[in-house]
Parts: sequence; C-alpha cells; structure tokens
Amino acid sequence: MGERSIQRLRLKIIATMLGAFFLTMLLIAVLVNGAYMGVAQARMNNVLQSIIEHDGVLVASVADSSLSIAQRTARYFMVTLGPDGSLVSYQGGNDQDLDPSLGADMARQAVSSIFESGSVGDYYYKVVHASDGDAVVAFVDGSIELGEGRQVLSYTLIFLGGGLLLAFVLVWFMSRQAIRPEIEAARRQGEFITNASHELKTPLAVIRANTELQETLQGPSEWGTSTLRQVEYLDGLVRRLVEFSRDEEDESAPLEDVDVAAVVSDVAAGFASVARRRGISLSCVPEDGVVTPARRDKVEQLVRLLLDNATKYCDEGGSIVVRVSVPRRSKVSLRRRGARLVVSNSYANGEGVDFDRLFERFYRGDTSHSNQSGYGIGLAVAQRICEQAGGSICAGWQDGVVSFSCLLP
Repeated sequence: MGERSIQRLRLKIIATMLGAFFLTMLLIAVLVNGAYMGVAQARMNNVLQSIIEHDGVLVASVADSSLSIAQRTARYFMVTLGPDGSLVSYQGGNDQDLDPSLGADMARQAVSSIFESGSVGDYYYKVVHASDGDAVVAFVDGSIELGEGRQVLSYTLIFLGGGLLLAFVLVWFMSRQAIRPEIEAARRQGEFITNASHELKTPLAVIRANTELQETLQGPSEWGTSTLRQVEYLDGLVRRLVEFSRDEEDESAPLEDVDVAAVVSDVAAGFASVARRRGISLSCVPEDGVVTPARRDKVEQLVRLLLDNATKYCDEGGSIVVRVSVPRRSKVSLRRRGARLVVSNSYANGEGVDFDRLFERFYRGDTSHSNQSGYGIGLAVAQRICEQAGGSICAGWQDGVVSFSCLLP
C-alpha cells in the first residue's frame, strides 16, 4: 500500500469515526432534550387536567405541587369548541387580557393536531373531548418551561458542534502521527523492491549469457533449456514487482476520457493469435461510447492482465468473452460515463475455488494447466488499478465459466 493509499484510508477512518461520534452525540442530545420536554409536558398536563376538572380554575394545591414559585402566577385559560369548531365558551382564568377570539384560534389549532397535548406558541395545552362532541381545551403559560427547553437545546447544539470540532482536530493530528510509521514502511518497501530488482538483473543476465554461450558451444540440452526458462521466469517476475511498486507510488497522473470499448478491441486483437493456437475462441461484446475518466495506459494494462489470465487458464477448446457496458446513466448529464468490464472464460474446475484469494499477491490457485506460467501478481495488479480509479473488481464462477467483473466509475 502506497503513501496515497494510506492517506485515503486515513481519511476514510476519520470520516467513519466522526460520523459515528456525531450520530452518538446526536442521539444523546435527542434523548436529553426529549426527556426534559417529556418531564415538563407531564408536569404541565397535571396542571391542565386540574383546570379542566375544576371548570377553568387552577387549584392551589396542584399549582404548589406541579409549578415552581416563579410559575405559580402563570396565566391560564380554558376554551370550549363545538363540533363545528365554533366558540362555545371562554373562561379567562387569570389571563383576562387575552382576546377570546385569539384563544379560540389557539384552541382550533390544538384540536386539529394529532396530539392531545403539546404546545402552541408559549402555551401548553391539553384537549379533552366531551360526550356531546364539544372539545374542551385548557391552556397554561409555559414560557418559562419552553424557554428553558430552547436554552437546553441551544446548549446541546453548541456542545455537539464543539465536541465534533474537537474530535476532528484530535483525530486528525493523532491519525497523522499513527500513519507516519506505515508511510515510512511503505516507502522503504518500495525502495527495497526497486533496489532488489536492480541487484537481481545483473546475476540473471550473467546466468542467461553463460547458459546461451554453453548451448552455443556444446549444443542445446535439457538442462540449459530449463535454466533459460527459469531465468526468463525470474526476469518477468522482477519486472512485475517493479511495475507493482510503481503502481502504488504513481497515483497523481492526470486523467482523460478513455473509450473503454476501443481499448478493449485494440488489446484483444493482440491476444487473438494466442487464443487461436490453443483452439480458444475470443470474442468481444462492447457497447459503443463507453467512456470513463482514467489513465489510458492503466486501462490497457488492466485489459491486458485480465486477457492474459484468461488465455492461461481457459480450458482447451473453450471460449473467452469480453463484455463492456455502462453501469448507469447520469441523471445530470445525458452523456454516458463509467464502465463495466467483464472478462469470462471456460473453466470446468472452478467449483469450490476461493476466488477472492486470486487477488492475493503470489497466490496461484490452479497448477493443473500445462500452459500456466504466471507470477501470481497479475490479478493483484489488476485489483490495484481498479482501486486507484475508485472502482472495484470481483471474480465468480457459474456453470463452468469464471468471470472477472471490473467496475470503473
């Protein structure tokens, strides 16, 4: 994993942690404010029920037990509405300054609500439906309670925002310190692969030259041919390791609109002769105009790796099918963007294979094919290319056919 990949992973972790923190704090805020408002509503319901039961009069004993000293002089009144919403009676209680028509409007608003109790403006209300169809609505001034509730809510939001900001700052700096050793390890790993590849090239070249000279002087032999084959294998492995290391480091190149269908057709043409020699049919089923923002050389490498894998592991006399399509249509633009690339080949022995492991470095799941000469990192490179482009790759097997499906956004 390169430095940029580690940084992207860090940002994902930060976003996940802050999201979880925000949801947790939001839940706590909702519970705290809900509990406060619920207790206040229950206390006011006792007062409102007393007003209704005593025909618009608040009994002193109820006021003393349910209201604070500052609230015992709170204004209250009671309104009775007919079945058609007309004003039947208005009892001002100790709120004689309130216009009865305004009180009737407040009562109609309370009756139209789905809740039997709640608040309208600065007043708590409670609705009781009489047997004759009238609606009795009691109101009590809850400006103090509601004001305190709004204050609690504002403090909660301030603490939530402050806590989220503090958590972001702490996680940002702590995560930067935490990934520093990983970035250094990734850098040293890349340097090691590069240096080791250069160190290996010289002895491999000497072994190749000596073996070729020996076969020139003494004639071809089984041992010389085997040695040259192994040298070729190691030389290819070294090149692939260097390519893999560079792929992890080189992630900042500019992107361009790549016609994936055209790239597939060009690359597939180069594999036609290889497939023909093994009696394999190779066909492409591309949609026209499949465009994705990517690096053209990376898309070519991806298609080449998947076709190389397919030709190596396809059953003798089988078939390889390459499909290119658009995963979705943009709702903002009529232009089709993104690409789905699927490379399928005949593979009778796929049942029970753990295809997820095929993307591990140096894993080679099938050694039964005589033509199998891979290095075990081609599919790992393909996965890396898809991830760098913000896409994904997966493998599956069904009815004797293995398919590698790539999604490029």
